[in-house]
Amino acid sequence: MHTLLSMLGVPDLPTVHVIIVVGLALVSALMMGWLADGILGGGGFGIFANGVLLLIGALVGAIVWRKLGYSVGASPALATAIAAGAAGITTLLLCGTIRRAL
Repeated sequence: MHTLLSMLGVPDLPTVHVIIVVGLALVSALMMGWLADGILGGGGFGIFANGVLLLIGALVGAIVWRKLGYSVGASPALATAIAAGAAGITTLLLCGTIRRAL
């Protein structure tokens, strides 16, 4: 867990804080999945699958952004969050497009 958090740019946290951060991420992914399901309607994958796709895309996007090492603006954490959000949405839209094409 420490390796993943350090790749995401999160400093060392006590165990209780890590549990809270992971819980907030899961609840946020569920809420975003619910919102995406409402927007996409029949084109989505359901609340939980949308949330999982968004979460996976955001994790991969944040890791790739950190590995590339871009420093944009005054706040690298904000740039990473924006890149992660964009990657999550892009992953969901890409999977939806592939599902419709097949």
